[in-house]
Amino acid sequence: MHPRIRLALTVTVLCATAMVLIVTLSANSGISGTDGTPSQLVNGFYGATAPESFPAVNFALRNQNGQTISLERYAGQVVVLTFVYSTCQNTCPVVVSQIRGALNELHHRVPAIAVSVDPKQDTPANVSAFLIKEDMLGQLQYLVGSRQRLEPIWRFFGIQPQIHINSSKSDHSIDVELLDKTGKPRVGYTDVDQMDPDAIAHDIEKLQSEPLPNVLPKRHAL
Repeated sequence: MHPRIRLALTVTVLCATAMVLIVTLSANSGISGTDGTPSQLVNGFYGATAPESFPAVNFALRNQNGQTISLERYAGQVVVLTFVYSTCQNTCPVVVSQIRGALNELHHRVPAIAVSVDPKQDTPANVSAFLIKEDMLGQLQYLVGSRQRLEPIWRFFGIQPQIHINSSKSDHSIDVELLDKTGKPRVGYTDVDQMDPDAIAHDIEKLQSEPLPNVLPKRHAL
């Protein structure tokens, strides 16, 4: 074989090997969502970051046990917030599963709250059955209220509540929000296929690493 041909073939093989290595490293970097698509860090977070103008918020609702739970009680802690309903059979169990996976990765307890998007179906019996089925009893505060009481909360977070009543298939908005230590919504996930426990856990820990300001902002009451 002519030396120049041998050299050209060698260079071609080396380039092809390098390309394979680059593709492999790219595929293995980052965190993958439930559909296997790699997630990428943006501004240090895997989730979408909220505008700086978003205020710290507070609301109070009753949980599955009839106790009044307010966001303000968790001042100084990162809070996981989502919107589900208890008889949902498709998206809600997936969302709660991703949250459970993230919480289980952390070395300390993090408050997690679910707000009803279908108060008519979210009876105490249905909520308890949902929490037991999803293995979130004692880990997730499931907050319910009248539709009139919930509407300001849905509106603030841009949530479309469940439209079809008595349906196991969801048509409501998908949303998981991380609130920082001051109560401000900071990071959100609205695509169930892109949710990943590793990504959510990473973002929680990043928010937890931020120092608590000396003066807490006034909370916007919902």
